Amino acid sequence: MIGTIVGIVGGSIAIAEQIRKWYQEYKQSHLDKQFDVVIIGSSGRVVMEDATIEEIYEVLKALEK
Repeated sequence: MIGTIVGIVGGSIAIAEQIRKWYQEYKQSHLDKQFDVVIIGSSGRVVMEDATIEEIYEVLKALEK
């Protein structure tokens, strides 16, 4: 599954927190599956497994420009 963030209307920190929350909940509900989630932006990429909210925020912030 590939998702795309096409626009950021609200605050990037709030969105970063929601993305992190979604990832943690999704991972918990799919313990029998192995998967990677990566956010790719113009400032780099973040692998969700070890990502902090601040790292997610930095990638999202670059998308606002």
